[in-house]
Amino acid sequence: MMLIPNGRYAIASLILTCVLATTGCKQRPTEKAGGQTIELSQVPAPVKATIEQQAQGRPVSEIEKHTARGTTQYNVTLGSGDQKQELILDETGKVVGTGGDEEDDD
Repeated sequence: MMLIPNGRYAIASLILTCVLATTGCKQRPTEKAGGQTIELSQVPAPVKATIEQQAQGRPVSEIEKHTARGTTQYNVTLGSGDQKQELILDETGKVVGTGGDEEDDD
């Protein structure tokens, strides 16, 4: 048996639900599910230095910024074709992982 709460409780519950829903939606308003594509000029200096060192003259194809649990990582694609290299950097510019063609299957 379902009880219908009086008007004040129903309104308070509705307001609380709306506040919680909109707060959760605003945590990452500009970030897409796969990350936010950014330019080299937008990364922190240590990240930029590592990218430039690792690029070794190859162009930077794409940089995606991912933020989860208060940690930011940058997925960087250098070069193209057979010269393509994917790196995952943390906020300090440290290489924390590498990727390959298998990651293109998102």
